[in-house]
Amino acid sequence: MSEDAPATQPKQPATDRLRGRRPPYPDGGRDASQVDVEKRHRILRSVREQLERHPAIRSARGSPNGQYANVEADVNPAYFGRDAESASLQVTWQPNPRFPPGTSLDDRRRTTLTSNFTIHYTESSGFDCGVHLEPNPHVEGHLHYQERDAPDAEYDYDAVWLDAESPVGVLWEVLELLDDRLHDT
Repeated sequence: MSEDAPATQPKQPATDRLRGRRPPYPDGGRDASQVDVEKRHRILRSVREQLERHPAIRSARGSPNGQYANVEADVNPAYFGRDAESASLQVTWQPNPRFPPGTSLDDRRRTTLTSNFTIHYTESSGFDCGVHLEPNPHVEGHLHYQERDAPDAEYDYDAVWLDAESPVGVLWEVLELLDDRLHDT
C-alpha cells in the first residue's frame, strides 16, 4: 500500500480500561467516522505537499502512513531569523470537530472556518509558538496565537484573524504570520 493510499480505520478497543470509555483517536476525537478520517488524510496530505514547497522546510512527513492524523516538518530556524539548533512544525486538522460542552461554532471569532486545527512551531531551545483554532479557556473565540519561551513557562495568548477559507490557504497565511512573529522575537 502506498503512503498516501487511504487505509481502513484501525480497530479501537471497546473501552479505556482506566476510565471505562473509548480511547481517543489520533486526531483527538472519540468517534471519528471513516469519511472524516479520509477527509482529514486528504487535507493533511495537501498540507504536507505545500510544506515541501516552503523555503524554510527541510522535510515533511505525515503519520500514520495512509491515514494522516498529523504532519510534522523539520524547519530551518535561520529562515525565520532564529539561532536555534533545530526546529519543527506540527500540523493537525479536524474537519468535523466535536466541541466540549458549552462551546460550539457560535463561539468562533475572527474566522469563518468550521474545522479545528493547530499549526505549532517548536525549537530545540525550548521556545514554541503556534496558531490554533480550537476551544481554549484562555482565549475568546477559539482562534489564537500562543507563545512561550520555555516548556515550563506560561503561554501568552493573542487574538489573530484569518481570511483564508481552505486548509492550504490557512497554512500559507499562518506561515506568513509565524514569519512575522518569529522575526520580531
